[in-house]
Amino acid sequence: MLHDIICPLCMKRFPANNVVFRHSDAGLRAAGRDLQAYRVPDIYRKAYYARHAIPVADAMELKTVDPAYFPEEEKFYSDGLLTSLRCAEGYTMSDRVCPFCHGKLYAGAGSMPMQQMAIIGGSNSGKTTFEAAMIYQLTRSGIGCINNTLNGKGGIDSAVENNIRILRKGSQEKLEKLQQGAVSEWSATENYHGPYIFQITPGQGSDSFALAFYDLPGEQFRNDIEMVRRRAPYIATAKTCLCLVDLNDITTVTDVIAALSTHFGHGMKENGVNLALVLYKADLLSRAVDGITQVVTPMQIAANAPVDMNLIEYASKQLEQFVVAREGHLKGAYASICALLGAENVRLFIAQAFDENGDFDPRGCEVPLLWSLARQGIYPHTH
Repeated sequence: MLHDIICPLCMKRFPANNVVFRHSDAGLRAAGRDLQAYRVPDIYRKAYYARHAIPVADAMELKTVDPAYFPEEEKFYSDGLLTSLRCAEGYTMSDRVCPFCHGKLYAGAGSMPMQQMAIIGGSNSGKTTFEAAMIYQLTRSGIGCINNTLNGKGGIDSAVENNIRILRKGSQEKLEKLQQGAVSEWSATENYHGPYIFQITPGQGSDSFALAFYDLPGEQFRNDIEMVRRRAPYIATAKTCLCLVDLNDITTVTDVIAALSTHFGHGMKENGVNLALVLYKADLLSRAVDGITQVVTPMQIAANAPVDMNLIEYASKQLEQFVVAREGHLKGAYASICALLGAENVRLFIAQAFDENGDFDPRGCEVPLLWSLARQGIYPHTH
């Protein structure tokens, strides 16, 4: 079965086989082809690059051809999915790209549905470590995670796996040194915005889907909201939004929720987004909120176990009653986002990536995503 593709870069939707293919002029010339006959009209490309302030010279380097110009005998399919064009003279094109922005598509685009997930939060809220912890937990739980992330050169981008490897080797203290630039291998938000794309298989007999998530610099919610609007249209189209609360500076959540409401609220509500407000770095909770006298343990879901929706509801109510009610900024942000999206679409979670010794030992980081997938009926769950 083929599925419409949502380009993870420009957010346009199109049928699976309405892709175009990257080519080289040299290759087509060598095959004796008339180059002009295979050029795609660049009205979409021109508009996309203008919107993202990319120089026209760079845009013109992205040479593509439309399969509509090719006879059927030069098109090759796999289970109905158009995968390549092969000229009779022997030249092959297999780089499938978006017909709108001409960005290269992830492996399997069109053969499986795609889920977009926005991970947002203020500066230093921990998005990059959270993403690594989430993928690590999904993999450890036996939920298939195949990296389909493409870098600018069309190869697999291993930033998330590299971050996991670094986190597993060190402690929180070492991580702080990493974030200060002591180790160049660390892929921080400032270095790469995404999308990161992983193929997720919820369990035996379940259909796979592509998960695309993004890492946007948190300070932009306070300093440059126009940049957020330009670079993060996925916030309005994603089915899942994870908003991380920085327990070192809870006030930042007010900026983030205000920006969501003002600039993306209508799209999020229309799209029926599931929003998880995640109290991240759980070990800091007692210092961040007055009156917290005991450790609040993040929820854990056993490998191959369904999501207990009643338990998630209970845990969210407990956090609302005993944590959110005690912190004014958090209380206001939670009330605001519930009023916008509907309380039934919002839940509170708590998660951490490090244990009491400062070692990498994620807990609860995968739960908000699984909750959203369960609400959509694509992950096993109980009531």
